[in-house]
Amino acid sequence: MKRDGPGPNLLPPTSVQLMETDEALVRRARAGDAEAFGVLVSRHQKAVAGFLLSVLHDLDAAQDAAQQAFVRAFMRLESFEERSSFKTWVSRIALNVARSRLRWARMSNWLSLDAPRDSEGGTWEESVRRAGPREDETRVLEKKLDLERALAALSPREREVAAMRLEGYSLDEVAGVLGISEGTVKSTLFAATRKMRQRLL
Repeated sequence: MKRDGPGPNLLPPTSVQLMETDEALVRRARAGDAEAFGVLVSRHQKAVAGFLLSVLHDLDAAQDAAQQAFVRAFMRLESFEERSSFKTWVSRIALNVARSRLRWARMSNWLSLDAPRDSEGGTWEESVRRAGPREDETRVLEKKLDLERALAALSPREREVAAMRLEGYSLDEVAGVLGISEGTVKSTLFAATRKMRQRLL
């Protein structure tokens, strides 16, 4: 994860740090321990960037949005009231970053299967292929791309719910990030799953 202005010191976490709870790491980070925040980043950035990829359909944009979200979280750590988990809080920040990017990039174009095109002139699918394995895992990669296409056909809310569940977020965490009830998450997930099955079968 690249540095962009002030941010946490992302040194490799120790085995002791890896065993600490998010709550303990947040307390240490608030006390000035930037390495503790680095552990939080290491712990959650894969899930955050993963669901952002399904929202933004661009590897670089997803990674950059995840970075921006963690930097914002670091700068706003004193405002974190711990009414939700740290993961839910930073994911909410990340989703707001992604939604802002989509607004400025004209969301309808970003969500088209023919767009966006990256800096090398390729579609987002080609960008994923370039970043991924080139031989033995090609079939797995194609399945991933099929899944991304199925996600792209969903409504924005359905896509957010499905992408977060695919990255391991609990129903409660999804509800907390999106600001909706757990019942709404379940019904939205049911509709999204049905649509995705129709496209994947």
